[in-house]
Amino acid sequence: MIGGGSSSSPTDEEGHGTHTASTAAGNFARNASAFGLGSGTAAGMAPHAHLAIYKVCGSQGCSLADVLSGIDAGVKDGADVLSLSLGGSSVSLAEDPLAIGAFGAAEKGVFVSCAGGNNGPSQSSVSNEAPWILTVAASTTDRSFRASIELGDGHSVNGESLDQSEALSETSLPLYFSQDSPDCGSISGDASGKVVVCKAGQSPADLATLVKDGGGVALIYITDASQGSTKLVRRVEFPAAFVSDKDGASIISYATSTSNPTASISFDGAVLGASAPSVAFFSSRGPSLACPSIIKPDVSGPGVNILAAWLDSEGTGESNYNIISGTSMATPHLSGVAALIKSVHPKWSPAAIKSAIITTSDDKVASGKPIRDEQEEPASFFAMGAGHVNPSKAVDPGLIYDLNTDDYIAYICGKFGDSGASVIVRDRSVNCDNVKNITEANLNYPSIFVALESGSSVTVKRTVTNVGAASSSYKVQVNVPKSVSVTVTPHTLTFSKVKEKKSFTVTVKLNGSSSSVEGNLKWISDKHVVRSPIVVSSS
Repeated sequence: MIGGGSSSSPTDEEGHGTHTASTAAGNFARNASAFGLGSGTAAGMAPHAHLAIYKVCGSQGCSLADVLSGIDAGVKDGADVLSLSLGGSSVSLAEDPLAIGAFGAAEKGVFVSCAGGNNGPSQSSVSNEAPWILTVAASTTDRSFRASIELGDGHSVNGESLDQSEALSETSLPLYFSQDSPDCGSISGDASGKVVVCKAGQSPADLATLVKDGGGVALIYITDASQGSTKLVRRVEFPAAFVSDKDGASIISYATSTSNPTASISFDGAVLGASAPSVAFFSSRGPSLACPSIIKPDVSGPGVNILAAWLDSEGTGESNYNIISGTSMATPHLSGVAALIKSVHPKWSPAAIKSAIITTSDDKVASGKPIRDEQEEPASFFAMGAGHVNPSKAVDPGLIYDLNTDDYIAYICGKFGDSGASVIVRDRSVNCDNVKNITEANLNYPSIFVALESGSSVTVKRTVTNVGAASSSYKVQVNVPKSVSVTVTPHTLTFSKVKEKKSFTVTVKLNGSSSSVEGNLKWISDKHVVRSPIVVSSS
């Protein structure tokens, strides 16, 4: 599903839909690059999948009718996966067109992946939270478009740039920073021939124009402190380097402590090996307002400085590719992974595919350290979901937490009653008096959230299905802080056949007064680790 269009034509006129579609299932493309960067063979996550694209938004936004019609058309046309890089603020599921349409899709066996939103890092900013939707957060990759800055005192800073100038590279030039106008609201003639340092305030493109008009030869753009370590780069058509607020402070300190500061910028192109992943500052956070007892977002995927196809630029001199960021970019990565899983396990339900993605995700980087957020603190489950997607593991999860339409209806009835059920469940008549309700905490979800008062406890039930070896045994391992005690019964799950189901209970007791505590519940066999995040909140 694509948004951002400006007419009733189905043609993508803005580029967003082309970018997301190619990320999900673009075929192999040689010599792909944007602005001369990242050259190589590009491909979407599921490069041999068939793409069907539906335009549901116009210049006036996205109407409920158009979104529902687009989802229904995809289902009718036989789609296996729907990728929706659109959304708004959190609303009740009974008032959310994406939730309503996605329920109808899930009912027909169609997997739905949605963007979690770009309103981070504010708490409870996540959207598209329905339990039948995979809600996607955005994270960084290990590729940077490096612009290395070396100051006259020998100190170096790694920035990023989409406007890399070979003519400027490694040339030592005077450095300009105005303490009277740190955001470069005004630039004096003293900036002529210099590298100009500007703090965030105006758009990077506007600052680049000001610096150019003021005679400057390059821009060092210091991002806002709220962005932390996330280097969100944009094209400004002028030599520029984007640096974090932390690194910018060291540049300013040098520039203001010496009478003749200098700097050189080495534009190194695409460089691999950056520490990753980390959660992007803009990625919307939980807890969910619509579904407070379900951990949202579900999982994170690459969404920062993503190179993918763009509008046809024949005759314009522009690239057929672009580098942009957002949970819109992360979502098709997960949609493509879902398509790959579906190709290996064609009879799996959308909930089974979601479970496989969540329980095999990584909550640590390659070094074994926790994934971090933009402030370089360990990322919470409300920032990254269960973790960062691991496609190779997701194809073989060992166990799955499955759900069917009747489970969701029991949940909807418990949450909304007949009035909500009549809106969300469009294709059948539901009488909630005849349905055994399921609470949000007891929905068979692959993560666990409970709200407790200090000293109290609660028990929830989960059921797993064996999709690994016919004969297999799993032992439980729980990792939580001392302020919480967790008891799992039974401690061991033994299976003798594929598709066999086993249930277990989880009793959680809050011993201290912590506002929110996180941990993991793992079922471990000799081949698989099936990890579910746990969040305990003091009510």
